Amino acid sequence: MCLAIPCKVVEIIEEDNEKYAIAEYKGVKQKAKLTLLEDVKVGDYILIHAGYAIEKMSEEDAKLSLEAWEEVFKALEKD
Repeated sequence: MCLAIPCKVVEIIEEDNEKYAIAEYKGVKQKAKLTLLEDVKVGDYILIHAGYAIEKMSEEDAKLSLEAWEEVFKALEKD
């Protein structure tokens, strides 16, 4: 099962003729290949699975998803 949390793209880099996004969530950065998506820019929100950006999200959808995740995290802290 994959639990994908929207990450904000903070940088686009090229390595070995491949394009990557550096995306961040709560200060944690990870690198994701952009092979499967077109037109990803700094400031976009993406979902990452197995090192690949698999979906680009609108800022509104990303914020709604992140709010839901925050509720889950808070509930887990209470247990």
